Amino acid sequence: MAEKKKSGIKPKLQKAKAKFFATYYSDPAKDIKIIAVTGDKGRDITAHFLQNILKNRDAKTGLIIDPKSTSDLYKQLYKIWRTGADHAVISIDSNGLANHFFYGLPIHIAIITDNTEPKTPSSILPSTNPEEAKAILFNTQPYFSILNRDDANYDLFAKYPTKTATFTYGHSADADLCINRFKLYPTAIEANVTYSGQKFDLASYATGEEATHYMAAAALAGFALDFDRDTIVDGIADYEPNTK
Repeated sequence: MAEKKKSGIKPKLQKAKAKFFATYYSDPAKDIKIIAVTGDKGRDITAHFLQNILKNRDAKTGLIIDPKSTSDLYKQLYKIWRTGADHAVISIDSNGLANHFFYGLPIHIAIITDNTEPKTPSSILPSTNPEEAKAILFNTQPYFSILNRDDANYDLFAKYPTKTATFTYGHSADADLCINRFKLYPTAIEANVTYSGQKFDLASYATGEEATHYMAAAALAGFALDFDRDTIVDGIADYEPNTK
C-alpha cells in the first residue's frame, strides 16, 4: 500500500516543480515558440534538422537535448529567452515526459519520430509505459502535431486534439508528406517526397532508411511554421552528423 501511495504522489510533486520553476525563471516560454520532439530513435537528429531550418530562415532559436530535470529544462529555456530567441527546439525522452517536465508548458509543435520501445514501464515512473508517457506531449493541445503515419501506435497519438492541425508523414499514401522513394549512400541519404501535391527531394548526411522519417518530420514542422520549401530543404541539407 505504501508503494502505491508514493507512486500517486510523485506526479503531483513533479507538476508543482514545473509551476515553481516556470515562475522562478520568469516564465521564459511566454515569448518563445516551443517545438518538442519525442521518440525512441531519431529525435535528436530531427531536432538538429529543425535547428538548421530555423537558422536558415534567420530565426533566433535555441536547442535543448534531453533536459535532466524540470529545473534544468527551465534554466536552459531561460538562457535561450535571454538571447531574444523566437524558437526553442527540445528533444525529450519518455522519462522526461513521464516526470511532467513539460507540465503547463505551451507547445507550439509536438513531433514524434520512431516509436520502437517495448511496452514496459518507465524506469522513473513505474506505473507509466513509454507510449503513455509520449502521449503526454500530445495531450498538451499543441498548435500543431506531427505524427509518423507508419508507426504502429499512430492511432494512440492521433486521438489528441490540437489548436490548429495534425500533420502526418511516412511511406503511407495517406500521409500528408509522403515518402515516395529514397536512396542510401555510405554517408548520406536522399528521398523524394510529395507534400501538398508537389514533389521535391530532401537530402542529408544522416544515414539509414530511418532518416527518411526524420527528414520528413522536420520538413513538416517547417511547413507548419510557414517556411518556404527552399528554406526547409537547405536547412536539412546543412545537418552535420558531428553536431548530434
